Amino acid sequence: MKKHLPFMLVFAALFCRFAPAGEEAAKLPVIKVTADRENFLYKSGETVTFTITAENPDAATYPADKITYLLNLCSMNVVEKGELDLTADAKTVSYTFTAPGWMLLQLNTGWKTPDGKPLNFYGGAMCEPEKLMPGMEPPADFAAFWDEKKKTLDAMPFEPELVPVADKTNDKIETYAIVLKTINGAKIRGHFAKPKAEGKYPAMMIVHGAGTYGISPNEACSYATRGAMAIDINAHDIENGQPQEYYDELKNNALKDYPRQGRESREKSYFLRMFASCYRAGQYITSRPDWDGKHFVVWGSSQGGGQAIVTASLCPNVTAFVANVPALCDHGAREVGRKPGWPTWVAYDKDGKADPAMLEASRYFDCTNFARTIKAKALISNGFIDTTCAPVSVYAVYNVLPGEKQMFDMVTTGHGISPEFSKLRNDFVARELGLQ
Repeated sequence: MKKHLPFMLVFAALFCRFAPAGEEAAKLPVIKVTADRENFLYKSGETVTFTITAENPDAATYPADKITYLLNLCSMNVVEKGELDLTADAKTVSYTFTAPGWMLLQLNTGWKTPDGKPLNFYGGAMCEPEKLMPGMEPPADFAAFWDEKKKTLDAMPFEPELVPVADKTNDKIETYAIVLKTINGAKIRGHFAKPKAEGKYPAMMIVHGAGTYGISPNEACSYATRGAMAIDINAHDIENGQPQEYYDELKNNALKDYPRQGRESREKSYFLRMFASCYRAGQYITSRPDWDGKHFVVWGSSQGGGQAIVTASLCPNVTAFVANVPALCDHGAREVGRKPGWPTWVAYDKDGKADPAMLEASRYFDCTNFARTIKAKALISNGFIDTTCAPVSVYAVYNVLPGEKQMFDMVTTGHGISPEFSKLRNDFVARELGLQ
């Protein structure tokens, strides 16, 4: 089952992200784009027509009358480029699909916001996304590799360090900073919260997007207040609740460009510890005697969306998961002419040849390979103008999921989350936790 955003003007929300408040906002150009089909979905042989409209009441405020555009197939192959005259009436750009894929319309304005950021715009449409398959098959020993890691983790006693968080504990819930041991001597650091009353509770796990930052106990507490126990884990083995200087130091040194650390080796990849920690945290919360044994939901966005997929694959107790614009999808997409998802794992030389070690290692950390064995219910979203986690990479994962699943196409959204999907996610999580 799939749902789409209502037909609406593209980029209104995107523009608002760039625009400053007050008088400065009124002076910035506004470009709006529509497609000729409500769901922005097409079949092979059909043509998408984008309409681009410059909507500023004072045309003299535009820095230039003309902008350039690119039609970029699967964000890998520019099939057309040209200029658009903003002083003319509505402009159109069209493309006829010949195969399943994604067409990205990129509008390069050359303009900047008052704080110096580029002011560019995008539009997207998809052709038969249900037919997109992963760029590479799983390695023959994919399951054996991860089973070995799970066996190592299962042999470790949990021995959780639970330190009460006083200002987040009251007569209804109890909240802790939690530390768990994980693979290769590393630690998992996060928060655990649960209702204070004795009983059996559904379990919720929260995983996080890319970046180097601390996490607060607030989200775990919100689920505990509603009647679930929750574990919220940092993607990194770092302290939470520290001054910003602490995270800046890590970001600029030990964790600088962490997604590419060890990417040439399945044993050295930075994501080995991250994925192992997802399994470890999931096993911990469902090993507790106060788990109800029926409900275990995982939620994450971007890098967290990828971790949610991995957790649902590695942890047999996961009953449902939500992945918003998930990263770590279809690392081998470029092998079939498509854009891979973040973090663009594999390096290619000037002749378009992949680094063989990186390509091979990436297969053990590709959500397309984890997805193939997931039995939990799935709710996944993609953004048709997402240039970070390309919608083609997300569909490559979705299409190999064997169980009950739903895709939500955010046709006017980039790398973010729409209000419509937020509501759908909240309702889905509440229902799958048994809280409705």
